[in-house]
Amino acid sequence: MTTTTSWNWPSRVLTTAGLALIPWLFALAWVAGEHPVAWIGLDAMEATGLIGTGLLLARCDPRRIAVAPATAVLLTVDAWFDVLTADPGTVLTAILMATCLELPLAALCTAVAWDALRALPRQGRN
Repeated sequence: MTTTTSWNWPSRVLTTAGLALIPWLFALAWVAGEHPVAWIGLDAMEATGLIGTGLLLARCDPRRIAVAPATAVLLTVDAWFDVLTADPGTVLTAILMATCLELPLAALCTAVAWDALRALPRQGRN
């Protein structure tokens, strides 16, 4: 069985963002604050979701319908918690990361899922 891969810009952005999170996981071990396992775990799930969504999108795999929205939720929750738990000195950084990285990636994952859902064959149509 051969599978064709089409690396369009969304699949490249999502996969690259997920891969970029991997070194951050190691840095996070030193700067995570009170609950390092929780923050590292959340970011590890985000990295897995981003890489998975990017690869599934590149392969036109319909399973992206499940992975993409789950990843969007993880990114949104991370942005929410980052902003709410930020110290006064880091709140601006948290807001910038949320508005420039996490929420746009969540929106892209949502668009990927929506596009894949619309591409499904309609059943029960006359």
